[in-house]
Amino acid sequence: MISDGYSATLKKLISFTQAKFIALADVVGYDVSYVNKWSNGTKLPSSRYVERINEDMGQYFAELIVKQKKEDKFFKSFPIPEQAEDLGFEISQYLCSAYRTTLHQNRAPKSKENRPSIKVVTGHHDTSAFLADLLQKSIQNLEEDGELLVLGEFTSICSSRFWKYFEGLQFKNKLVVRVGLDLDKLEADPEALINLYRTLDEYLDIDFVFYDMKESANANLIILKGSFVVQYALDPQMRFKMCTYIFDESMVWDIYEKFSFTGSEQRPIMSTASSLGLDELGYRTAFYATTRFFFYLTIGFEFLLPHEVFDSISQNVSPERAFSIQRLCVTWEEVLNAAEITFMIPTTSLLRYVESGYIYLTDIEYNLTAAERKAHIKSVLEGMEKNPKLTMGVLLPSVNEGFYMGKDLSFYSNYKTGFLKKNKRNIHNDADSFYIINSNRLHSLLLNAFQNMKNQPSYRQYDKDALKKKYETYKPLIERTVSLSK
Repeated sequence: MISDGYSATLKKLISFTQAKFIALADVVGYDVSYVNKWSNGTKLPSSRYVERINEDMGQYFAELIVKQKKEDKFFKSFPIPEQAEDLGFEISQYLCSAYRTTLHQNRAPKSKENRPSIKVVTGHHDTSAFLADLLQKSIQNLEEDGELLVLGEFTSICSSRFWKYFEGLQFKNKLVVRVGLDLDKLEADPEALINLYRTLDEYLDIDFVFYDMKESANANLIILKGSFVVQYALDPQMRFKMCTYIFDESMVWDIYEKFSFTGSEQRPIMSTASSLGLDELGYRTAFYATTRFFFYLTIGFEFLLPHEVFDSISQNVSPERAFSIQRLCVTWEEVLNAAEITFMIPTTSLLRYVESGYIYLTDIEYNLTAAERKAHIKSVLEGMEKNPKLTMGVLLPSVNEGFYMGKDLSFYSNYKTGFLKKNKRNIHNDADSFYIINSNRLHSLLLNAFQNMKNQPSYRQYDKDALKKKYETYKPLIERTVSLSK
């Protein structure tokens, strides 16, 4: 089927059928600005989705042609046989042919003044500067959700200071980063585990998905879906010393499809979720169906809440969610009255909660009033009185730079499985709020790392009597701080 370029073909079909851009955009599920760019040649549809887009447009154009009774005129104007049984299909194939024509034209040899489709950068400083600029600009200018594949191993990438390139980025869209983890390295090097947690805690706007991929650890590829591929080399000091930058669209897609985790047999050892579910049979219910827990809390203290807080939250959500909240209240009361639970809280996070009253309860953000915070303190002391198996530990600010306590990422474990929860208040895009730990070994490594914080000189643990005594000492200051807050 002979066809012109994609933009000329699309423009011709739009003109022939008198289709409205806004209606066409609605049909394909894209913003009208995208359709405008496709028709004027400034942008092509993503090759990942172009067949679906062309199918939708083909059916729409066919419906307009039939409705306008322009079939005879259409077959005279376009290189499509009159005996075509499915006009929508033929038009979609016509658009696909035009798309391939444009790709072929774009891949044709260019004159010297045009840039090549591959660029090589060498030297530590030049390579680092190039990668930082490339990632900053490419991710900042994403017009839709993005996916970054980092095929190298996380701890090696960390040593190269790769994640520093993301500092200062304002994420307008969601970005999923898929990267490999070598659990042997994490187990052998506690600092590597701290760096893993530090990275997750620092970049809340990124959804990291980890894979156990020793086999692919040496692929040394960085792929931004639909945008570029970088193949890199590191020197003995784990610094970037060379990279090959590929931005030919067809090559990028070909490499992406060969290395993409989508549909692969590899199951993530840690993945993300927007919610853990409040429903009766959800993940959260299964998580709490045991009698032993460890909680590292950086986002307020959502346990041992007084009943009036649950009532207040229930009044501000839908009836369905209100029922779930009340059921959660009952479930937690049963758990907290009998389970063995260690709470660990950085002092900075505890003070932040006393001042603001902010908690992220399940999937709901809530700020306790000053009166509710005072009632909460009383409820905590009463809860520890009822259940002596509750212990409270705090981490004082540390001057040890190798020790990282985190500020916006909490860890929850029932000693069999666990999850991490982001501070939703500090997420600026549509990033997911939870990390689900799917690997028993990774969960054990994280649990051991957090429990080992008890060995830090800055750690203080309190039973009910010690906590009550400490509270009486600081009660005037705490109550004044609470009363002064909004």
